[in-house]
Amino acid sequence: MKKISTIGIIGGGQLGRMTCFYAHKMGFKTVVFSDIADAPATFVTNQTIIADYSDREALKKFASLIDIATFEFENIPFETVSFLAQHVEVCPNAEVLKITQHRILEKDFLNSIGVKTALYAISDFAENLQKFGKAILKTATMGYDGKGQYVLNAGDALPELGSNPWILEKFCPFDSEISVMVARSKSGEIAVYEPLTNIHKNAILDESHYPAKVSEDLKIKAQNLAKNIAEKIGLIGVLAVEMFVVGEELLVNELAPRPHNSGHFSMDAAVTSQFEQLVRAITNLPLGSTKFHSTGFMKNLIGDEINDVAKFYKNPSAKLHLYGKTEAKAGRKMGHVNIVN
Repeated sequence: MKKISTIGIIGGGQLGRMTCFYAHKMGFKTVVFSDIADAPATFVTNQTIIADYSDREALKKFASLIDIATFEFENIPFETVSFLAQHVEVCPNAEVLKITQHRILEKDFLNSIGVKTALYAISDFAENLQKFGKAILKTATMGYDGKGQYVLNAGDALPELGSNPWILEKFCPFDSEISVMVARSKSGEIAVYEPLTNIHKNAILDESHYPAKVSEDLKIKAQNLAKNIAEKIGLIGVLAVEMFVVGEELLVNELAPRPHNSGHFSMDAAVTSQFEQLVRAITNLPLGSTKFHSTGFMKNLIGDEINDVAKFYKNPSAKLHLYGKTEAKAGRKMGHVNIVN
């Protein structure tokens, strides 16, 4: 297996920024490919290529500078990763991206391997809304943080949908939502973190708490579910598995094949952070321990909440992570803080 010294990161956001930090700590160089000149990762990498994701000449140049590539968000064109994979190895691979960036393909995949999800429909929305009683209509692609979603009740008029694919998911009155981060390396080694309980505000993740507020049996069940999904999808990298807790049952809501907000607590409270684990997985190093050595929670700093940093600096249990974004906007993640007990 060829020696890897330079890691390419597709996307210049904060997840790429933090991946760069950990890659550099471990002795790797990084090159970031971004379509935004002043994105958070561009300030902390060895080299940056600024170009449109469809620019094939720029992608070829990017491939020539690196030994392996990964991506820091899944809303990049599938064609970008597919083309890049002809010139350099990309982990996770293009097929994983294709499944996880499309809600219909994702739900179909999960059901095909025996993983339960909420009931859903991909057509006849008015008729199925009557059956479901209450449902969430979501765009099948490019939706995140509540964007492109409508909560509907039976009898409500459907919004104008256009030609893009949509999915109707039966509303799930869950007890809580948990996330599990799982890593799988090229050699097939799997390491899974314990779940955290997620709390959302305005459809955006606000806090993730460890330990998760579920039974020990459910914790083990959630970890086994995540390991099974990682294996069946052929993951090389890290994957966030979001699940609804309904009594003692788990329904998988979404998959994210990259570091995730709900995994940020691992940066200060686990032996191995999710970002170091990603680097280990794609370079085929042995995976690190997923053991949490501290309890506490992660708090996202969204929009104007960035103005509260002074109070966190005064808290001896707070570990602050700022993303270097210059302008605070409503709904924009500006940083996060881990409160470690």
